[in-house]
Amino acid sequence: MKRVATQGRTPGRSAPRRPRPAGDPPSFSGGDPLWFKDAVIYEVHVRAFFDGNHDGCGDLAGLTSKLEYIQDLGVNTVWLLPFYPSPGRDDGYDIADYRNIHPAYGTRAEFRAFVREAHRRNLRVITELVLNHTSDAHPWFQAARRAAPGSVKRNYYVWSDSAERYAGTRIIFSDTETSNWAWDEVARAYYWHRFFSHQPDLNFDNPHVLRAMLRVMDLWLRLGVDGFRLDAVPYLVERAGTSNENLRETHEIVRVIRRAIAARHPDRMLLAEANQWPEDVRDYFGDGGDECQMAYHFPLMPRMYMAIAQEDRHPIVEIMEQTPAIPDTCQWAIFLRNHDELTLETVTSRERDYMYQAYAADPRARLNLGIRRRLAPLLENDLERIKLMNSLLLSMPGSPIIYYGDEIGMGDNVYLGDRNGLRTPMQWSFDRNAGFSRADPQQLYLPPIMDPVYGYQAVNVEAQTRDRSSLLNWMKRLLQVRRASQAFGRGTLRFIRPGNRHVLVYLREYGPDTILCVANLSRSAQPVELDLSEHRGAVPVELLGRTSFPPIGEPPYLLTLPGHGFYWFRLSLEAEAPSWHGERSPREDLPVMVLVQGWSSFFPERVAPRRQELAAALRSRLEGHLVPALLARERWAAPAGAGLPGNPPARGAHPGGMGSSRAALADCAMPQRDQDPWMLAIFEVADGALAGRYFAPLAIAFEDSDEARSRKLQPGALARVRQQASLGVLADAGTDEELCRSLVEAIALRSEWPTREGRVVCRPTGALAALRGTPGVEPAVVPAGAQGGNTTVRIGETLFLKICRRLAPGPNPEVEIGRYLTEVAHFPHCAPLAGFIEYRRGDGTSSTLALLEAFIANQGDGWDYTVNHLVRYLEERITRVAPPADAHGLHLALMKTLATRTAELHAALAAPGGDPALAPEPISGDDLAAWYGATREAAAATLETLSERAADLPPPAAREAATLLARRAALLERLAPREGPAPRGIRIRCHGDYHLGQVLLRRNDFVITDFEGAPDQSVAERRHKRSPLTDVAGLLRSFAYARRTALQQCSLIAAEERASWEPQLDEWESQARRVFLATYDEIARGAGLYASFEEMAPLLALFELDAALGDLRRELASRPEWAEVPLRRLSALAP
Repeated sequence: MKRVATQGRTPGRSAPRRPRPAGDPPSFSGGDPLWFKDAVIYEVHVRAFFDGNHDGCGDLAGLTSKLEYIQDLGVNTVWLLPFYPSPGRDDGYDIADYRNIHPAYGTRAEFRAFVREAHRRNLRVITELVLNHTSDAHPWFQAARRAAPGSVKRNYYVWSDSAERYAGTRIIFSDTETSNWAWDEVARAYYWHRFFSHQPDLNFDNPHVLRAMLRVMDLWLRLGVDGFRLDAVPYLVERAGTSNENLRETHEIVRVIRRAIAARHPDRMLLAEANQWPEDVRDYFGDGGDECQMAYHFPLMPRMYMAIAQEDRHPIVEIMEQTPAIPDTCQWAIFLRNHDELTLETVTSRERDYMYQAYAADPRARLNLGIRRRLAPLLENDLERIKLMNSLLLSMPGSPIIYYGDEIGMGDNVYLGDRNGLRTPMQWSFDRNAGFSRADPQQLYLPPIMDPVYGYQAVNVEAQTRDRSSLLNWMKRLLQVRRASQAFGRGTLRFIRPGNRHVLVYLREYGPDTILCVANLSRSAQPVELDLSEHRGAVPVELLGRTSFPPIGEPPYLLTLPGHGFYWFRLSLEAEAPSWHGERSPREDLPVMVLVQGWSSFFPERVAPRRQELAAALRSRLEGHLVPALLARERWAAPAGAGLPGNPPARGAHPGGMGSSRAALADCAMPQRDQDPWMLAIFEVADGALAGRYFAPLAIAFEDSDEARSRKLQPGALARVRQQASLGVLADAGTDEELCRSLVEAIALRSEWPTREGRVVCRPTGALAALRGTPGVEPAVVPAGAQGGNTTVRIGETLFLKICRRLAPGPNPEVEIGRYLTEVAHFPHCAPLAGFIEYRRGDGTSSTLALLEAFIANQGDGWDYTVNHLVRYLEERITRVAPPADAHGLHLALMKTLATRTAELHAALAAPGGDPALAPEPISGDDLAAWYGATREAAAATLETLSERAADLPPPAAREAATLLARRAALLERLAPREGPAPRGIRIRCHGDYHLGQVLLRRNDFVITDFEGAPDQSVAERRHKRSPLTDVAGLLRSFAYARRTALQQCSLIAAEERASWEPQLDEWESQARRVFLATYDEIARGAGLYASFEEMAPLLALFELDAALGDLRRELASRPEWAEVPLRRLSALAP
């Protein structure tokens, strides 16, 4: 059996390993390790791109000078063909020195300059690594042929005394080679070669060979290379009695290479060139992705040509359905053409004959088992077919590769030998030598294309850059569109099969992003009907023109495509349908309300006596039908309940929410009465699940005077309205741009508006002036969605307006605490409060209608950051042989920062400020008794509910429930009233609903938001002073939910395997808790929040237990499948 070693040195002297010089270009270290999934690769030969020193051959200096062109094209990765010293008998793939640059191309210094400039332009660099063979001019081979048989030097290559060894192995270059063995007169033996006879194969059974190649890789990686294309990787090892392809030992070598690179350069990539069927290529990704991150999908390429030739989708659908799944950390590389012949090795013999007939009728275009033509000549320079093929390339699963010159439709020269006809100079302009070089034409390494159709006078970059409709500019647009969605690079593939077989239809789905791709493979126009009912209500937005199409409904969706035409649609739930589309101009099913006098039409006492009956009827419809329907469908009206991010209440009707109740108009403000475009209305529901008061600002917009606003109000429309000849819409105005801007202005002006029962008062804080932005500039208003019982919008880049929908009497805790932290404590790690709007009744009660805060630009919240970190951690544990030494280091460092900010917040809230409602108080024995008593009462009720519903829980949760119920008595005993002194600590006003979703990550720090308190508590309860450890308990509670969410989101872990991965996350949670509590304790004790953590530890356990009981009640009521999370926490906390 072959043994692979990874240590030792090659025979003879070799250059000592050196540290990277200060001037060496760095890689994109620290970035996304899966960067290659979003890669669009541009393949270029150094000698063919641009001649920088005018000697007739392209070079690194010339290539560097043209990086701006490559960047502007829209690709993000450059793949360089071999640039090493070489005799040039196989265009550089016959390497004579792996460690240097071919003198015609430049020097190492110029290579470093190229990589540095590429990285500056955010372009990654992939180079060739020809593992399988060298040139017969390589010093290794020259030493081997002269070394003694059996010696280390001799065994760098594969030798035999007979050409019959490994009989039956196929000959790859059957047009030029008759055997895989060649006789060497010096060695007096045969040497093995799978390719040309001047390219002897290396012997990877010799461990010195692998060690030498690893040193070569490390050299180029230290010079900044981001990845290697492993040329001819299936042929590394030979074994008698096999095909000598894809052997198990070959995969062992690739795994050793991957581990060696990952240990020192974890963000680098390996791309396997394995011209095999998909089921064989799949093995080169390894088990869980431990070999190459990328591999070519060779069989897809010819079948795209076949599909267009046959005008039938079958070849593409068939091969993709035969393609096995690959690890999530891996990616296919797909292409239309490259520097080699269009290989037909992975098609059947019948399919090969068809491809020759369709695309290579001229025998000179055939080479080995392939066709040596570029893309444009293959497709007869048909621009529509070229565009269609590129659309398939850029939308099928994988990272696409574009061969240099194909973006302008370069031609080829079949009269040049071998594959040189595909490797002619890049055509930059119609100047001499195609603008490639200023050398004399006879000095060029190959002549440029000069025929009338594809010649450089007709096809060149300069001309196409000036032509807005050129292929080059079209490619730039298409690449820009692709770059805007990760669904193309990372999404799943799902075919839709319409009755018309000329049309290929598939969905690319990644998270919430769904891209619909439709391609007409026929030369003639084709209609197609698509079953898209699962996306009912979504608006297809055509991506190249950003044009909205009519929304999808239940009937088949009809499209018409021109010959060889295609569409890319994003199926959007947010985009507006075309303005001309009937369903989104006031909908047919909306009732029509006839107004007589603007807003006064709803107030019988404000209109003429003859119209009072009509006004009363309108008021009755508003209160009895329109507003109840609004409350029933909106998320912000859902019954209050605390929860964690990622698990919002479902949008839609709330069963039994309204019952037969009316939503009575309790009060309203209209600053300009009938002339006002809004009515700031407060509605009251007397009973049912939605009982309470709601702030529902309403707007009326007429189409003739404000068509744009009328259209924007459509999603919140309650009814169509008509006043005389004017038609319009009555709608909820919570996200109306003009209302939001006007409320900001009213806060700044300290406006007050009278109502029937009181006043609406607008007040700014001292922070508003600095946040309002440039005077006279109208800020953009961007809806941010519903948060609990609120509607939120971003105003410009500096302000965040929160409209409170479910009203509660009393001072809003977020206003109280926000004003204190902004104007008194000047706490820098919260969103400053800029102002607020209150409704003050004549009886002295008040409710907050809106809050204005600073908008915090951020990198997401702590919840998303933590869940994503855990998903990545799980995937790394699955795909790596050994986990990184400090897998959670960065996350734990941020948790330490979060603990610091949490303790600093509590210290700020504990500081004396003059307001008794916020002043700290010592914890007393009465407080202790009350806390234990309330928790004990909650535990008894919760356990009773659990005993009733335990049988209906999923098995894992049912087992946890049984364990907990068996310990019911011990748990209740633990919660019995305590005797003895209270712990030395204080009670303060706390956050009240603290979890990872309430903190925003910003520049490796955190900003704490949303001081409104728990939504399922009354305002009076939220304003109670508590131990700051209640916030700590809430934060720790979200760790448990984050780990469960990560397990569910990790696509590499099947549902039945999640339990086996729990111990991995147990360790993380323990570390996160330990780091958070240790850091918090140090600062909290120093700030006087308590005297000793040992005294407070039982209290923290009590608060954690209380939080878990609340979670369990909510999960039993709405999500039994999640009950296991609080049950596990309760089992851990119970004695």
